[in-house]
Amino acid sequence: MEIKKVVIIGSGTMGSGIAAHLCNANIPVTLLDLKTEISEKARDRIYKSRPPLLIDKSKINNINIGNINDDFNIVKEADWIVEAVVERIDVKHNIYEKNIQNEKRRCYSFIKYLINTN
Repeated sequence: MEIKKVVIIGSGTMGSGIAAHLCNANIPVTLLDLKTEISEKARDRIYKSRPPLLIDKSKINNINIGNINDDFNIVKEADWIVEAVVERIDVKHNIYEKNIQNEKRRCYSFIKYLINTN
């Protein structure tokens, strides 16, 4: 299976680092967090990082941003979903429940889902 689109839920250190590496591989990423502003700040951190996370700064254009309330439906289009949210079981359950609801409406039933934990 070729991965063409990735959604990362959680734009902290781990989520934004994963997003940067995917961008380096020319894979489009959507970075979702509680607020779009949080995702935007993460994208800015990636761009300004020292040492640089991006091989080529123009690859930052591979990162789209959004929030889990308004933009969660984008996960339907993803070949791979990465969960990198805070280590709180209630937050993780909420994300999984949203994804299960999306899965029920999908045309196909198999997706890749990565759970990130410390």
